[in-house]
Amino acid sequence: MKENPANQTIRDRLEPGLISVEGFLGADKRPLADIIAADTGEVEAAGLTVEQLGNFLESLHVTADAGWEGRVPAYDGKVSVRADETLGQIPCPFACGANCHKAVVGIKDADGNDLLNFTPLAAHLIAAHGFFEGNGSPCRIEPKKLIELYRFCTGE
Repeated sequence: MKENPANQTIRDRLEPGLISVEGFLGADKRPLADIIAADTGEVEAAGLTVEQLGNFLESLHVTADAGWEGRVPAYDGKVSVRADETLGQIPCPFACGANCHKAVVGIKDADGNDLLNFTPLAAHLIAAHGFFEGNGSPCRIEPKKLIELYRFCTGE
């Protein structure tokens, strides 16, 4: 399917160079609506919403921020989080007006194994736009992996 002309400006901002050196699409050539529909469909099939998952990540970001770049326990010690921040903010490529901290939040299990790394922008993109990034994007969060982490932490 061809890209909807209404989404072309957004897609241009998702490409490498304008907002992010690596961009947000990876090698994914599908129309933006198809990328979002596939990931949202996977989340909904699991009985969850993209808002729940994005807000879950944002809650972990807020917890990590309180640790001043130290590791902080979350969800009754099931995981720990740490935010490594750089100065500045990055705008949402969907041009919704959101600006997110430039940071990487790392999540580890109780044994210290890496579970997931994400950016505050990724949490926003998922919650507000249902966008997990394109296949092959270095910062893509696979819906299945996030659903498993959400259920592990929340017990839902």
